[in-house]
Amino acid sequence: MTFYYSMKQMLRTPLRSILFFVLVGISALLLAVGGSLLYQSSGMEREFEKIYTTIATVEQKQEEVRTIPVWDETLQDYYYINHGVYGDRIPDEVLDFDGAPYLTEAKLRPHLGAYVEQMYQGIGRTTVITVEAEVTETRTASESIPLRITKVLEGAREEGEIVWFCDEHSEEAVTLEAGKTYIMQLREQGVVHGDLAAQNALDPFELEYGFTNGIVSSQFTPEGEQKPDPYLESGENKGVRYDEVTDGFYETERGKRWLNVAHTQEYENRTIPVTPVGETKLLLPFYRGEAVIEEGRDISGEEYETGADVCLIPRQLAVLLQKEVGDRVTLPLYYADYSYIGGNGMSAPTILNTDGEIYPVFDEREYEIVGIYTVSQSAEKDDSELGMYEVIIPWNTVPEEAWSENITGTGAGYMKSYNTSFQIPNGSIAEYMEGWKKQGIDGLEIKFYDNGYTELKEDLESRKMTSKIFLTGGLAMAFLILLFFANLFISGQQERIAVERLLGRTKRQCAVSVLSGMLVLAAAGIFCGSATGYVTAGMVGQQTETELKFDTTYSNAAVQAVQEEEEKEAREETEEETGKAEATVESRKTVGEKKPPVSLAVGSGVILFILTVLISAGYMKATLKKEMLQMLGESEEI
Repeated sequence: MTFYYSMKQMLRTPLRSILFFVLVGISALLLAVGGSLLYQSSGMEREFEKIYTTIATVEQKQEEVRTIPVWDETLQDYYYINHGVYGDRIPDEVLDFDGAPYLTEAKLRPHLGAYVEQMYQGIGRTTVITVEAEVTETRTASESIPLRITKVLEGAREEGEIVWFCDEHSEEAVTLEAGKTYIMQLREQGVVHGDLAAQNALDPFELEYGFTNGIVSSQFTPEGEQKPDPYLESGENKGVRYDEVTDGFYETERGKRWLNVAHTQEYENRTIPVTPVGETKLLLPFYRGEAVIEEGRDISGEEYETGADVCLIPRQLAVLLQKEVGDRVTLPLYYADYSYIGGNGMSAPTILNTDGEIYPVFDEREYEIVGIYTVSQSAEKDDSELGMYEVIIPWNTVPEEAWSENITGTGAGYMKSYNTSFQIPNGSIAEYMEGWKKQGIDGLEIKFYDNGYTELKEDLESRKMTSKIFLTGGLAMAFLILLFFANLFISGQQERIAVERLLGRTKRQCAVSVLSGMLVLAAAGIFCGSATGYVTAGMVGQQTETELKFDTTYSNAAVQAVQEEEEKEAREETEEETGKAEATVESRKTVGEKKPPVSLAVGSGVILFILTVLISAGYMKATLKKEMLQMLGESEEI
């Protein structure tokens, strides 16, 4: 009966009761939505931290473009090419500034050449040959002239064979004398031309040969300076790329050089690129998902840190070497090259150091194959393209100073997008750039890649702020509503309380009589509001899932805001065509589908109901402390 009369009393003021029910329900809805959104946002943020990685590439800017003349003997004139010119080399140490939030530091990476005997068995190619040859008549090679091969040191040619030769890129073409035998390294360079070729060539589209620079060393210091070749920089040998073979020639220093040069194809055919790196995803093809580990696993963080003897190899190399995951492969490393190799194999300008010797092995060890990777056919063909048969090893495995006397190539150690990169925490691009700008170095271009994390982070922060507003607003609204209606309901029934007390009811019985109806109405409002809030939060989560189905791939908002929209549209078109971001989108979808637990809505409702009980009980306790005559007097005033 107590509950019946309490509800009957509430129904005597229907508008007040309905308003209380609605407002309490709205408060519960706000709390449920706010709590659910905060839960979702925090969970998505944690998941995104696991999914996303932020890296950056570094490239030294060219200072100017120069026009370089190139002599064409056929035209008897120069033609011109544009060539980018760099200034002083900027070392990678400048990136190690105070406060830089690195997870993996920036390192200027070389490709290390490893001589693997099993890579090739054969006699070589015709594209590059080292031969002894002679002419039947003294001729100047300003146009294609015939050479008769008298001895093959390397290459797929035979003694007695006739090849065509031209020194067309020298302003003063070389003159070869009849009756002399010459040794030279030649490379195919174009189609035969000139009167002799027109009259005597078997095929008008036959390829001619020109000199290579194989006899000239291209050794560099770790600081990027080319080391002078003392033998070729002085005396009669200066600038000469061929020699006359005489008795005892191969016992001379220059003759010994030519014998070493004759191993060029042997080394090229058996040399594979080995790339030391601090984290697999620092290589853009792996970061973009174009290169994936299809068998085995990635190199672990601990293995990268300790420099373990482990490696990743491409599928083609595994097939050639007949290797599987868990097998070991020996990699004798003999030179370092900072040049661009793209999708090609290793091909040094020359295999000779300035002493005229083939670069000696500076590090040799067995590596365990922990993973085998493949590269997608749709992978981008840019500077970041992985080399043919490229092996990945931890940076700390081979000491950097080990290859300091074995640096060759043409890159001269400039930082480029394909050889210098680093990793920073997600969301720290702005912090990094702020610290970098303080260094005052303008010669480097830093490009960030975060798969759109910066934009997602902003969206998540916005959602978290909204959820906190809902939570704060819901709590504040609930507190004020409960204070107001508790006072209104209890103060309006002081006469009833006084009468019940005069009739002998205890304070407890009076409290139950007055509050039971209010609490039941509050519980109903809280239940409806919490349920509606849970459903609403689920709908908002689904909408967010839809909005998150994009992948900007290269988020450079912190450094390239001007072209952001155009780049985003172009990237989205590329993503649709290649499908390279499917894994990322799928992971985002999985995160977006996570619904908040029902217990969250129930918990917020329980907290609100407890708050209702405490506030109403507090008002009731204060009212019951009054004298009955005082309550009757106050009720008459009301």
